[in-house]
Amino acid sequence: MKKQRRMISLDETTDQYIQAYMEEHHFRFPGEAIEDICRKYRDEKEKEWSLQYITEVVSRNLHEVLKKELTKIRLGANSADKNSQILIELMNGLFFNQGAKGLMTTSIQEMDSVRVAREEVEKRISHQRQKRIDWGELKGKQETH
Repeated sequence: MKKQRRMISLDETTDQYIQAYMEEHHFRFPGEAIEDICRKYRDEKEKEWSLQYITEVVSRNLHEVLKKELTKIRLGANSADKNSQILIELMNGLFFNQGAKGLMTTSIQEMDSVRVAREEVEKRISHQRQKRIDWGELKGKQETH
């Protein structure tokens, strides 16, 4: 490695620091001490960047994991909401007809009214999903213009 010769002026405090550093680290010349100080400074800067990079990567990965977990929770909530809406439709139909003497569970036999209620709720959910997709596409187009 080629060395560069420099004439420098230092304040007294800095000069004393370099002298103390030379003694502590057993350097013979001030240039060696300054080189070592600069190398350590560069290493610290690289570590700082490295920690920032690691923080960003971990943050991004954590975001992805949480996003997947929240998606599962959201799907479960949507399923529960769907079932609740079906029940509301059925109750509405029962109250409207008031001719029901008893109830039969869907595990025994799914009545036409249950099927109609389920299909109605699925249509609503599909319609809402399509509206959300259309809104997202419209928003995306507006952001690019």
